[in-house]
Amino acid sequence: MPNWEIRHFAQSYDRSHFDCGITELNEWLRKRVSQYEKRDLSRTYIATRRGEDRVLGYYAISMHRVSYEALPEDQARGLPRIDVPVVLLGRLAVDKTVQGQGLGATLLLDALARSLFISRQVGIRAVEVDAFDEAAKGFYSKYGFVPLLDDQRHLFLPMQVVHRLELPASDVG
Repeated sequence: MPNWEIRHFAQSYDRSHFDCGITELNEWLRKRVSQYEKRDLSRTYIATRRGEDRVLGYYAISMHRVSYEALPEDQARGLPRIDVPVVLLGRLAVDKTVQGQGLGATLLLDALARSLFISRQVGIRAVEVDAFDEAAKGFYSKYGFVPLLDDQRHLFLPMQVVHRLELPASDVG
């Protein structure tokens, strides 16, 4: 099994060869990640092989909110009629050279562990993601993400589910 290392984004990582097969995700990593970091719009975490600097995968997270009206009935029950705070998993991508080797799952679990850590500091109801396509929706669905009512690819994983995963939050603090 590959020995992945996931660290916060730095300019020194080699992003030049990254290709996940989706131009929009490739270009965001190459051209926009630095601006999102500098402007505090998101935090990006980079996956490499231990001891290397070539980016093989990444994800970006930020705070967001989901409209009360978009919540499935079982998630809205008992809540005030307000938008609910969430962690937005805005992007997650894996280079084609390592797809199918478990890096996507590793990145997702790392993002969920960071979300769990954050949820212990501020109120967060769930982790939210907008699946890029049906394949991405299938990937997230395997981990318990469910569609919101506004769009079948707008997905939601309640923090109560993340808590049950017993993720090693100490690794991400």
